Amino acid sequence: MAGRVRKLFPGGNTANGSFNFFDNIIPQNVNRIFCLKGGPGVGKSSFMKKIAKEFIEKGYDVELHYCPSDPSSLDGVVILKLGVVLLDATAPHIVDPKDPGAIDEILNFGEYWDVEKLEKNKDTIVECGKDISNSFKRAYKYLKAAEPIYYDIEEKYRDCMDFGQVNLKIEHFIHDIFKDSSSTGIYKSPRHLFGTAITPVGHLDYADSILSQVNKVYHLKGNIGTGKTTFLRNICDKAIQKGMNVEIFHYPLIKDKIETVIIKDLDIGITVSSLFEGKNTINLNAYLDEEKLEKYIEEIKFDKKVFDELLNYAISNLKKAKAKHDIIEAYYVPNMNFDKMEELKEEIINRILKYEE
Repeated sequence: MAGRVRKLFPGGNTANGSFNFFDNIIPQNVNRIFCLKGGPGVGKSSFMKKIAKEFIEKGYDVELHYCPSDPSSLDGVVILKLGVVLLDATAPHIVDPKDPGAIDEILNFGEYWDVEKLEKNKDTIVECGKDISNSFKRAYKYLKAAEPIYYDIEEKYRDCMDFGQVNLKIEHFIHDIFKDSSSTGIYKSPRHLFGTAITPVGHLDYADSILSQVNKVYHLKGNIGTGKTTFLRNICDKAIQKGMNVEIFHYPLIKDKIETVIIKDLDIGITVSSLFEGKNTINLNAYLDEEKLEKYIEEIKFDKKVFDELLNYAISNLKKAKAKHDIIEAYYVPNMNFDKMEELKEEIINRILKYEE
């Protein structure tokens, strides 16, 4: 039987630029970390995909960590049972071995390219690199501009909320889900990642994948400013206090906001994702003063229109960066020795299989 797969994002395009939780990819039982080095188009993502496919077919559960700036590419692969991690260790998420040889090692794909042929196209490659950088800068400016609009919307909804009732709802929910659990007396650091991403192809939501192995999922419904992050953070704090394993998935635009929480010890997840709308719903909009909200409706509509436009401008620039990245890849692909890389793949697979012992 094939292994189970979870799709996640270790990084995000945020209002404050590129941000990643790369350290959170690595499991506690890690045996080996392969740091893949090399430019665009050298086959790092394809290499990881092939190895992931091999182990999924062998029945191993695998995590696929996708790149938010190119969601067709992988930033990392985790073969959970064997404690093996493969990471794209190039910019913008430069990773270097922390325990060289003992746990981490570098796979340098630069050994497999034809330098002389690449040099012939160096001017184009350099120019594309500059264009990519400029497109990312513009994208992050638009995302930064969207941030205060988000907070303006939040402020208006917050002003119409009965947070006393929200706090009561949180208290009752915490009591219900933790009533049969006891504290372990052990502190376990929560795992932070992203379940959604702002990408060149739009907003992607992998909540259905990250929650696919959870027994029960609650959908936390509510507009911006209704207290969703407060609700989720209270649940997290209680679970961490009890010494439970917790995964926290953040909102990519404003990473301090939380979208999904998984409490592994209770086998439950709570998410704001619309993919779970109608399932075990906790509706925070129920505590909105609709009459008071009426005076803000037109301003909120305008804010949401501006917010969406800014996000779309950011996405269009991410798309431009991706297009230039594809041009650079097109220069590298024909100048790579993929036969040698195939030999390397087989060697790495055999080495990973030794951790079965």
